[in-house]
Amino acid sequence: MATVIVEKACGCFRNSDFEQETHFETIEEALEKANEMCIIMNEDFCHKHRFRSEYIDGNVIIKMEMNG
Repeated sequence: MATVIVEKACGCFRNSDFEQETHFETIEEALEKANEMCIIMNEDFCHKHRFRSEYIDGNVIIKMEMNG
């Protein structure tokens, strides 16, 4: 089992339909979902932050950084 965890939830994230933690059967599924989430968040959110996924200790962490 693998989990996608959003490290920090900004206002745009809290107003979205995404969950802060999502569980998957395989790490491949978790990585695919995390990458999809990052693309959507980077394209559709307010652009104050940039999101990227990182594999850490069997889970996928979505990290948030200030944009610019």
